[in-house]
Amino acid sequence: MIAYIVYFLISLIMGVVLLLLSIFNTKIRANYYNSYKQIFKLLKLSGNIKNSNKTVLMFHAASVGEYEQIKPILRGLNRSEFFIVQTFTSPSIYNIESVDKEDLYDIKCYHPFDIFWLSYSFFKIIHPEKYIITRHDLWPGHILMANYFQIPIYYINANIHKNSLWYKKSLSFFVRYFFKKINYFVVPSNDIEENLKLILPYHHYPKIKVIQDTRFNQISYIKDKNQFVSQAKDPNNKWITFGSIDELDERIIFKVLPALIKEGYYIFLVPHEVDIKNISRLEKELVKASLPYNKYSERDIAKDEYWDSKEKIILIDALGILSELYSFGVYAYVGGGFKRGVHSVLEPAAYGCLISCGPNIEMLDEAKLLKQEGHLQIIHNDDDFFSFINKSKRLPNFMNNISPIATDMIDNLVSDSSDNYNISLNQ
Repeated sequence: MIAYIVYFLISLIMGVVLLLLSIFNTKIRANYYNSYKQIFKLLKLSGNIKNSNKTVLMFHAASVGEYEQIKPILRGLNRSEFFIVQTFTSPSIYNIESVDKEDLYDIKCYHPFDIFWLSYSFFKIIHPEKYIITRHDLWPGHILMANYFQIPIYYINANIHKNSLWYKKSLSFFVRYFFKKINYFVVPSNDIEENLKLILPYHHYPKIKVIQDTRFNQISYIKDKNQFVSQAKDPNNKWITFGSIDELDERIIFKVLPALIKEGYYIFLVPHEVDIKNISRLEKELVKASLPYNKYSERDIAKDEYWDSKEKIILIDALGILSELYSFGVYAYVGGGFKRGVHSVLEPAAYGCLISCGPNIEMLDEAKLLKQEGHLQIIHNDDDFFSFINKSKRLPNFMNNISPIATDMIDNLVSDSSDNYNISLNQ
């Protein structure tokens, strides 16, 4: 009970702080507004949930990447037995009209801010049989409230690495307290299982289950359905994809772009945040650097017009196509390696790309494996990047002699993980 009182008092302070911040920050303002709007939406839909006569499952995905990881599980669920509520944090993924073109869930909604009265209303209205969180987006208040309503919590694809927030000594008491309230942990490897055991007490070890990460299944699924893979790859391997990049990555990228364009390379420039503000900022940077470009939304990359265009930079202003873009060329730079950690290197690996990224790869085992095998190069500066590009000149018949690990790793790791998840969810 003390924890709930503390949660309520903190929420009073946070409510005021968020209200003030929302005046100046458009993203916070949108999320703040959506959190309250969501409660009224759910009240209207509550009858549909209760009258479905199905087991209600709530899946939470903070962003586009996390939703991609949930998709293989959703595809395997028997929709005649389960009513699926899919929640999101990011407006970017929520607002995509085609987000459920596969008909993977029954309703979608925003997950509210972690404030007592919002969290209470949210879980009381939906009251799912199971609450499934993937990857990273754990919020203490939501865990407390799910416990209050006796809703089992599944934390899946849990990436508990040694450099994560969960290992800070100053937070150890709180981390252990909240982790003990999670009913099931599904981790993608034995190493992560051991990491988690350093947090949980011994009698909680049976709660941990090792099942292959569903990211592998989704990437394999996308590769099989890739609409671009049959299109022409440049015969001289002149395509480079800069994927999921942020402003720290751009410091190097904008230094190398002029030389790459001069050498005749075509560039896919794919920001991690694909919103109007960020796209507009990147356009200004490209104009400032006198770099001609096209936006994806204004041209059709499946047509030959790109191959002869003088604007060799294609700025991607759409979500959900990055994985397919890697199929065009040999070179890939994956962003995020100068911040918390590199984003998915599995997607370019699936197409046999030579991969580069910033130095922070600790949170991804597959990134460390690819580096060990020589298919991922760490980039600290523009000289490192040019060294990475020049690798093809030092390796004879590079395109035909890429070691199988880059592509076979995906095929070998794709297992019956989605089936195993579905069995676990029925427990």
